[in-house]
This record gives sequence, structure tokens and C-alpha cells, in this order.
Amino acid sequence: MNISIILLSLLSFLLIWRFVCYPSLMAIAVLKSSLIKIVPTYNEEKVIEKRIKNLFELDYPKSQI
Repeated sequence: MNISIILLSLLSFLLIWRFVCYPSLMAIAVLKSSLIKIVPTYNEEKVIEKRIKNLFELDYPKSQI
């Protein structure tokens, strides 16, 4: 088989995966999962406990989340 056909096939697969399959997979995962509370942090050891308490104390309408 010609090497250019193999490379084009691989590139096509990667592009389809990147722009169609992966976003679709993530959308399905989000729709099927329950509401998970995640707090992304980096080097926040000193203030994370206070921040999480603050998040639980928020009184934001659930319909607007």
C-alpha cells in the first residue's frame, strides 16, 4: 500500500477524532453524569478549604447555573 494513502488515512482519522468524536464523547459523558462539583486549583493548599466552604455557602439560583 502506498505510504501517502496510509498517512492521509491516519491524518483523516485524527482530524475526525479531534473535531467530531472527542467532543461528542465528552458531551455524552457530561449529559449522563450527575452534577459533579469540581474546583480546579493549582498551588492553592493554603486557601482551598476556605474557598470550598465559600462555594457551599453561595445562594445562587439553581435555575441559572
